[in-house]
Formats: sequence, C-alpha cells, structure tokens
Amino acid sequence: MMSDKPLPTDLELTALDPIFREHPHDRLDRLRTEDPVYLDAALGRLFLTRFEDIRAVLADRSLSRDPRKAPDTPRRRALMGDMPPEAFQPSMLSLDDPDHKRLRGLVSQAFNQRWSDAWAQIFNPVRSPEQTVELRAAGQGLNDYFARAIDTRRGRCGDDLISMLVAAEEAGDHLSVREIVVTCNLLLVAGNLTTTDLIGNGVLALLRHPDQLAKLCAHPELMPNAVEEMLRYDPPVVQTGRFPLEPREIGGRKVHAGQAMICSLLAAGHDPAQHSNPHGFDVERVDTTHLAFGGGAHYCLGAPLARAEAQIAIAALFERFPGLRLDPQHAVKHKRAPAFNGLEALWVHAA
Repeated sequence: MMSDKPLPTDLELTALDPIFREHPHDRLDRLRTEDPVYLDAALGRLFLTRFEDIRAVLADRSLSRDPRKAPDTPRRRALMGDMPPEAFQPSMLSLDDPDHKRLRGLVSQAFNQRWSDAWAQIFNPVRSPEQTVELRAAGQGLNDYFARAIDTRRGRCGDDLISMLVAAEEAGDHLSVREIVVTCNLLLVAGNLTTTDLIGNGVLALLRHPDQLAKLCAHPELMPNAVEEMLRYDPPVVQTGRFPLEPREIGGRKVHAGQAMICSLLAAGHDPAQHSNPHGFDVERVDTTHLAFGGGAHYCLGAPLARAEAQIAIAALFERFPGLRLDPQHAVKHKRAPAFNGLEALWVHAA
C-alpha cells in the first residue's frame, strides 16, 4: 500500500538521522516497494534498494568512483577533504582503472585508535568545523607516521605490512611513497572500523536472537555461515556509490552522465526478492548471498581477513563469556557515521 507521506530524502537516509540510525528498514523497505530506483531530488542522486539493481551496478566496470571526475558539488568537495582536484590523492577505494588495477595489483602482493576514527569523518558530508579540524589533524598525523615508518624500512625491511608494501613489485613497477601512505591510511581505517563493526554487529545479532546463539554454541562448525549471515543482516558498510561517465539506464530509469547512484548494501541484504524472511536472522540460512564487500573491480581486498577475524573473535568471546546477555535497562546506540554501520554503545551482563 502506497503512503501519502513524502519519501525520505538526503540525511533521512543516513545514520545522521536518529530514526534511520536505529530503524533503517522502515524507510528502506518503503523505498524498495514504492520507488526502488529513487530520484532523491534534494541531492540529484539515485538511491537504489533492490538487490539485483545494486549487484549490476557494482559489477559494471564502466562506472566510476573517482570524485575528481564527478560534477563539482559541495558533497564532492567534502569527499575530497575540501582540497582542489589536482591536490587530491584518491586511495585505491576511489580510483578507476587503469590506476585502480595497478595499485590493487601491487598492494595485493603484500596484503593476504584515535587517528582512524577521526579520519572516518571524510565520509561525513555535514561535518562541523571542529570535525574538519580533527580530520585534517588526523590526516597529517597519519601521513607523518607512515612516512617515518616507510623511511625506516627502506634500509631494513621486516615481515610487516609496510615492509611488504615497500618491497611490493609487479611487472617491474613499485609503489611510490605517496601511494604507500595513502594505502596505509585506507587499510588502517578499513581494517579498524569495518572489522570492528562487523564483530560488534554480529555479537548484537546473536544476543538479540538467543535461539540462534544457542544453536551456534552447540554447533561451532556453523560459525563461517553465521558470519556470512551477519554480513547480510547488518553489514558494517551500509552504502557505496558509483556514477556513469556517459548516459545510461538503471532499473528502468535514465541516468545522466555524472549523476551519483547510491547503492544501499543494507537494503540489498533485506530484499525479499532475494531472501525469504529477509528481516529474520538465521545462522543456518542456506542462501546468505550478500553485497557487504561490494563487487566488481572494487570487491573488498581484505574480505578473507575480515571473515577470519570475525569468526575467531566472536567464537572466543562467547567461549570466554558463555552467559553474555543484553542489559534490558539500556538501549543499544549506533554510531552517527554516514556510510558506516556500527555500535556506539552496547550494554551487556557477563553472568
């Protein structure tokens, strides 16, 4: 049944909105039903909520992620840290081929806190002046730290990640110092924030579904499948974006060159056309297909490591605290972080 209320728009579809932050599916389900390729007129962007549309967009290598190629808007400038395009050095996350392919190939040779939390503010389009100051300070602090670490390892490489990035070579090509610094920034933020949030979201899902927790504890061999279900049910990254370099069509709607397409990874995992009982949490779900790690050329390089960390950490937590349960006197609070999805506060009893 169609509602007479206006469809949600702009910040109402991010964790900056207190209702969406704690109850996102009320709005995402409505968009998927009423307008799955929704033109968010406030921002001139398309917001996608169907699994198949999102999978197609993520797999399409002709679409761009590089903000330097996007139309000049306040949001584009915010994503570049308010730097001019010629001074902005994208990480591997925001590069297109052939630059993305080159950098990913080199980094893959080496890859099998306070700074990172502040640096995540680059994804916040409405950050305050104070948060912008923190962002710049964190960025400078990280850059200086990694530059010193790279210089140290030039003379005596060890077996750590930075040493392997310094030594990484593919077809005679090497990473520059600037590329190593940017890559280390990306890996620190991605490895810290997203893996921490995956583990936290997974623990919360189990505590909210004690029958599933009991089943998992009784059958620990279910842990790999349980982590996939956690990624589908409550992913640590809720959305990602692409834009076409020339006009095209997505899900029956025309898209003009440069128009942003926001893919809701959270909505994709709860699409009833893909999953039966999509809002249910089932550690034995047969089809746990999800898009939590993205897709196409930008499929998460650290996905195997993230899966392993979650499987080990969650198993160890409930082995150490088998009586862990939620404190009913306190509400769960999620972080106010656009694009990311994690816990700010979770109160538990460890009886």
